[in-house]
Amino acid sequence: MAIDSHKIIHAIVEGSKIRDEKGIIPMFGVYLSVYFTSYYNIISFDFLSKMGKRRALEAEKLLIHAAQECGYTTFHGIRRSWEWEELVQPMLETIDDQIQGFLSVATAFGWGGEMEVIELIPGNRLHFRVYESYESAGYLKRRGIAGSGKCFMLRGVAAAFMDLIYGDAYPDGCFTFSAAEPFCRAKGDTFCEFIAEKSSP
Repeated sequence: MAIDSHKIIHAIVEGSKIRDEKGIIPMFGVYLSVYFTSYYNIISFDFLSKMGKRRALEAEKLLIHAAQECGYTTFHGIRRSWEWEELVQPMLETIDDQIQGFLSVATAFGWGGEMEVIELIPGNRLHFRVYESYESAGYLKRRGIAGSGKCFMLRGVAAAFMDLIYGDAYPDGCFTFSAAEPFCRAKGDTFCEFIAEKSSP
């Protein structure tokens, strides 16, 4: 069975309407909550500003590193949940299909509009495209056109997806892969693209 992204997204969106008194969404056995993407963007982009131009690359690496570790841990939990087992697992024909399952969940979380796989070379390379990334939209709104990609969270998560599937068993596989963002709407491109490949030793 092919991955039915619409079914996954619909189920998660409906399930996210149920929250406890603290605003926590009881899904996937991990801590999920709803908050404004603008809040995350303000923190990230202000952090970049505070670090200054001389330390901009270091600041970006820290944001990507944090996103990769968070994505790795969160999606490990998601993949072990009964929701994944009931909703996504029956659609998986190969281990590689988990990538599309992860992207469907990420779309439901509001991390970007449509997400499509351009190329997957199992164990080596993942290339996917995202329309309407909230990071790129937020950067354009607050800062204008950028000289480089600004989707730090999605960049880290792209690598984390590959870490989970093709890296060593959890928790030792994190940072097996790293990702680049050759196209970003914050730079004036029409979409954002991410390429995750094996990290250099």
